[in-house]
Amino acid sequence: MELLLNYLFSIGIAFSHVLGYIFSGLSVFFIYKNWNNLKREKIFLLIMLFLVYGFILSFFSYDKQTSFDEMFNYLASWFPPFVLGYYIVDETKKYKIIIINISIFTVIVFFSILAYYNLFYKEIFGLPLAGSGLYGHINAFLWHISLGAMCVMMSSITLVFLLFKQDLNNKRKIILFVLSVFFVVALFLTGSRGYYLAGFITYSSIFFFCFYKTKQIKIILLFMLLSGLIIGILYSKNHFIQERMQNTSIAQEGSLQTRINGYRISFAIFKNHPIFGVGPRQGVIQKEFIEISKDYSNGARHLHSMYINILADFGIVGIIIFGFLVFFIFKRLIYVYKQHNSLFALALIFCWISVLIGDNFDTVLRGPRVAMDYFWLTGLVLGGTLINSKKEDKNNEK
Repeated sequence: MELLLNYLFSIGIAFSHVLGYIFSGLSVFFIYKNWNNLKREKIFLLIMLFLVYGFILSFFSYDKQTSFDEMFNYLASWFPPFVLGYYIVDETKKYKIIIINISIFTVIVFFSILAYYNLFYKEIFGLPLAGSGLYGHINAFLWHISLGAMCVMMSSITLVFLLFKQDLNNKRKIILFVLSVFFVVALFLTGSRGYYLAGFITYSSIFFFCFYKTKQIKIILLFMLLSGLIIGILYSKNHFIQERMQNTSIAQEGSLQTRINGYRISFAIFKNHPIFGVGPRQGVIQKEFIEISKDYSNGARHLHSMYINILADFGIVGIIIFGFLVFFIFKRLIYVYKQHNSLFALALIFCWISVLIGDNFDTVLRGPRVAMDYFWLTGLVLGGTLINSKKEDKNNEK
C-alpha cells in the first residue's frame, strides 16, 4: 500500500497539491510500520519539534484561527510527505518513482510553454497553464515563483545524473541533456528573478563540483552555450521579461520595495518579541507592526522571505530549530552520497541549496507544493539508509 501511495503521489502532486495532501496523508496511517527507523532520523524529530513548537505558539497567538491554519499548512506540507517517501527502501523503486514524477512534470511544463505562446489552452478545468495571475508567465498549475523553484530542482537532478553517472548510454545522455536545457528555459519563462539568482548559483556549484571530480568541461560548455542561445533568442522577443529585468531596482520595482517593507516589519517584531515571535502568521496581521508598510496594510500571506517570516512568527527559538533541521538535512544527504554513492542524494544537496537561496525572496518552504516535493524527495532518498548503516556497523563490530 505504501508503495502504491508513493506512485500515486508522484503523479498526483504534479497536478494539484490537494492530491498530494490526500496520498501523503494516507501514508500516516501506516507510520507504525516504519516507526523504529523514523524515530532514529534526526530530520524527522526536528520536523516534529518545529511543528509542536508552532502549535504551542498558536495557543497564545492574537488570532488563533489564522495561527492554527498556518501550522496545519506546515504540518501537511512537511510531515506526511517525508513519512511517505521514507517508506521506500529499494533503490530500483526509488528510481522508477522519481522518473515518473519528473516525466509527468515535464509534460505539464511543456504544455504550459505551448499555452504561453498561444499554442494550447491557457487553463484546464480552471487550473492555469500560462498567462494568469499578475504577470504574463508560464504557470504549469503553479504560482510562477513556485514553478521557478521546481524548475531549478528538476534541472539540478537531471544535470547531476548527466554529469556524474558513469554508465549512461548515448540515448540517456541526450535525454538528460535535453531535459536539463528544457527546465532552464522553462525557469527563464517563469520570470522569477529570485530563482534566476538561485539557479545561477546552483548550476555554477554543480559545474564547479563536476569539474573538480571529473575534469570534464565539454558537456558543461555545450549546455551553457545551448541554454544561453535559446534564452537569448527568447529574451529578444519577450517584452515582459525585458521589462522585469530592466526594472529590477528599488526605485522602479514595487515587488522589491514590498520585500524591503517586509524586512522592516520583521525587524520591528523581532525588537519587541525576540524569543518566541508573535505566533504563526501573526506578523502580517498585527496593526502595530504593519502600519509601517502600505504593502501589508490589507493583510498578506507572508513577509516574502522564509527567514524573516520565521524570525517574526517563531522568534529566535524557531530560527534555531529550522537551522538545525537544515543542517541535519545536509548532513544526512552528504553521508548517503558518500557512503552509498547516491546521485539522488548529491542532486538533492544542490536542490536544497537552490531553495534556501530562493527563499530569501519568498516562502515556498511554507508549503504546500514545493515544500511537499522537497520533503517527499528527501524522505525518499534517505529511506532505508539508517537500516543499511546499522547493518554495516554490526558487520564492522564483528
